[in-house]
Amino acid sequence: MSKSILVIKFGSSSITHANGEVNEQTLEKIAAQVAILQPDFHIVLVSSGAVAAGKSVIKNYKGTLSERKAAAAVGNPLLIAKYNHYFKKYGIAIAQSLCERHHFSQREQFLQLKETYQELWKNGVIPIANENDVVSNVELKFSDNDELATLIATGFGAEKLLISTSVGGLLDANGEIIRQVKKIDSDILSVVSSDTSSTGLGGMISKLT
Repeated sequence: MSKSILVIKFGSSSITHANGEVNEQTLEKIAAQVAILQPDFHIVLVSSGAVAAGKSVIKNYKGTLSERKAAAAVGNPLLIAKYNHYFKKYGIAIAQSLCERHHFSQREQFLQLKETYQELWKNGVIPIANENDVVSNVELKFSDNDELATLIATGFGAEKLLISTSVGGLLDANGEIIRQVKKIDSDILSVVSSDTSSTGLGGMISKLT
């Protein structure tokens, strides 16, 4: 019986500190927990954090599009090196997968991506996906990595999509956690804020729509 596919998404605020430095304690925990899950699942990690990790190198960073692209170019290898360090402790190899929208909108591109992931899984390698911010133009960008994680999960027929955030869950108007949402309707969306973290682009609204 083939393994089920599990997609796990980590936002910038989950894996970096407010100053953009990679939260190595969190990455160590991620590696340990994923190592437990790997025997039972084909796993894809969708990880933000490249821009946050690289922006300290960009002088007088203001968050312009060109600065974000440059920060991503700096931050991607830094982030992947950290992931590799902690997964290596468990004998797990990782692979970087920088995705663009055409990888999902064009059938041939999608099939190539899927074939590559299947080859990685066959060899015990965990792909770590992120948007290719360095070359993605603004019209064709994903709204954020929540969308990328959803496209991977639905396109590959994943059994589960887990989204790790810096908050405890979906909060109602009184700040209480809503433990279960059976249907995403106007009542649910009315209590959701579009606010994002200091290091990310998503927010709770992008996780539900």
